[in-house]
Amino acid sequence: MAVAMAALAVVVAGCSGRAASSQGTAQGTADGSGDIVIRASYPLSGPLVSAGASASGAKAYFDAVNAAGGIDGRKIDFKVVDDAFDPARMVSNNRQFAERDKATIIINFGGISVAARPPLNAAHVVQIVQGGEKELSDVQNFPYTRAFVPDIAWEGELQGRYIAKNIPKAVVGFLGFNNALAESQLAGLAAADITPVKAIRVPPGQGDLTSQVTELKAAGVNVLVVTHGPPTIGALLSYMGQIKYKPTIFIGSPYADFASTVKPAGAENVVKALSYQWFKDPQNPALSDDKALAQYRADMAKYAPAADVGQTFTLTGYGLAAAVVSALRSADQISSDAFLSAWDSLSQEENPLLIDQATLTGEKDGRLVHQYQLHEFDGKSWVARDSVIDVSKAGIAG
Repeated sequence: MAVAMAALAVVVAGCSGRAASSQGTAQGTADGSGDIVIRASYPLSGPLVSAGASASGAKAYFDAVNAAGGIDGRKIDFKVVDDAFDPARMVSNNRQFAERDKATIIINFGGISVAARPPLNAAHVVQIVQGGEKELSDVQNFPYTRAFVPDIAWEGELQGRYIAKNIPKAVVGFLGFNNALAESQLAGLAAADITPVKAIRVPPGQGDLTSQVTELKAAGVNVLVVTHGPPTIGALLSYMGQIKYKPTIFIGSPYADFASTVKPAGAENVVKALSYQWFKDPQNPALSDDKALAQYRADMAKYAPAADVGQTFTLTGYGLAAAVVSALRSADQISSDAFLSAWDSLSQEENPLLIDQATLTGEKDGRLVHQYQLHEFDGKSWVARDSVIDVSKAGIAG
């Protein structure tokens, strides 16, 4: 934890040459002058501090771009501030970013970003959210908000379709966060006509799941869909292994990685688990020769050496920053409207975060990631069990 916090402290110092505490940072302007000001509010403390690792990944990518000359000669001025996953603090941070720093782009994390949409949209400031909540696809009512990661409702529908086709006597249970992410995933399951007999929601950071497992087992659950972060998911699967309770398990893509789940739970307790995945896990042995991950590690070693490169949140921040840069390079000028037009127009864009054969493509939902692949954990690594599925073409997204 001390190493992680040290890495995050480096991020707070920002990516520009000026001090992070300087006031009145010049906003990037449409005439091609000045730095491109990007700010981020992440949980660098609190129950979802693990997600704060994304900031280190974003910093490293932006620093690498700056070292290579920036965007048409303009440097990216990046800074992140802690919100402890508190919506009021996020809104306050965003206000300072927009009013004091004149940010062109503001990056937020998670479902609390939903409440932060109105002031940024009223000010015509771009909000890029690292969040899978369904509400974040509402670009009609919030035209300056875009979500980078997929809508988790799509994943829920994929899971539901698989269950309906392959497990005819399924008794489905669900365990997720006590927030909108769970509601979005449940909506996806419902779209596939799957209604869990038991849907349990627990807060971030809960480590004792004894009573919840007792409820699931008593309800006869033989298929468990779980999307929850550490330490909860590791404690859940570990305890289920101890009592030899072995339903078919679907692990939500945000937390199916080695750092969040496999290592804390014990690999033996994850064997045969299924997951629809869209991003790479830097600790997956099956990806040891992946060229994009090799470049990611090199950039992290150079620009954020204290960061944990094995955390998928670190890689997700790196991939998000790469998507932002792709849109900036495609935009005909650096302004909110031009950036959003470029973001929405990206087509089959390569990104270091994505699984093989997946690319970024803008759709009317404002999101860029629409491709998944079913994986199964074989005791050593996550192994692909099907071809890549595009949810837009499968009649799920859109």
